Formats: sequence, structure tokens, C-alpha cells
Amino acid sequence: MNTATLARTSRIALALVFLAAAPHKILAPAAFADGIAAYSILPDVLVNFTALTLPWLELVTAALLLCRAWMKPALFLANTMLAVFLGALVSAHLRGIDLSCGCFSSAPAASDEMIWYIARDGLFLLLGLTAALLQRGAPEGD
Repeated sequence: MNTATLARTSRIALALVFLAAAPHKILAPAAFADGIAAYSILPDVLVNFTALTLPWLELVTAALLLCRAWMKPALFLANTMLAVFLGALVSAHLRGIDLSCGCFSSAPAASDEMIWYIARDGLFLLLGLTAALLQRGAPEGD
């Protein structure tokens, strides 16, 4: 597998992560807002705004990655979101907050699953950083 193929594969995989994460949040914004509030990071005034806008930002980011439009900004945005998501999970875990990740589902989760969520989001961030690094070296149009 050459660098261009790896760049394309990692970019598409990253887009699929965001594509999988957005729909349930868009369809259930109240449940997503409850999930955001459970992290106890954002002020109450920003919770609903975040619940209404973040899933659409994820969807647009996925579309940009799939369409190869504005690749550098799209990869930067994807990696920034992934770093923030990972930071929020680690912060909640360190503060002893029991919650569901809220990434792909609004279902409640046991606290022992937090380590899984942190590891998974760490892998997603590694995927995103890999995509960005490989994209820098890929030929234009890939």
C-alpha cells in the first residue's frame, strides 16, 4: 500500500466515524443536550447551542473529508473536535463522573466502560492525526 492509498483510506475512515456519530444526535437533540450537560464542563447557556450545532458540524466535516474539499481545514477541524472529545472524556473520568460517552448513542453506560471510551477516542484521534500527516504527503487530488 502506498502513501496516497493510506492517506485516502485514513481520511475515509475518519469521515465514516463522524458520519456515524452525527445522525442520532441530530434526531435526538434533547437527549444529546442531557449528555453534554452530564460532562459538567460547559455553562448551562451553551449546552443547547452545542447540542444543536455540534452534530451538524460533524456531518459537514465528514462530507468535506469524503468530497476532498478544503482538506486541510477539514482535517484540522476533525482533529480539534477529536482532541476536545477525548479531553472531555478524560476530564469526566478523572472527576469521577459516571456517564455515557454520547459519541454514537445516548444509552447509559457503566463507569467501567469509560476506559473503553477513552481508548477508542484516543484511537480516533490517532487516526485523524495519521490522516492529516499522510494527506500532507499525498499528491494533490487524493
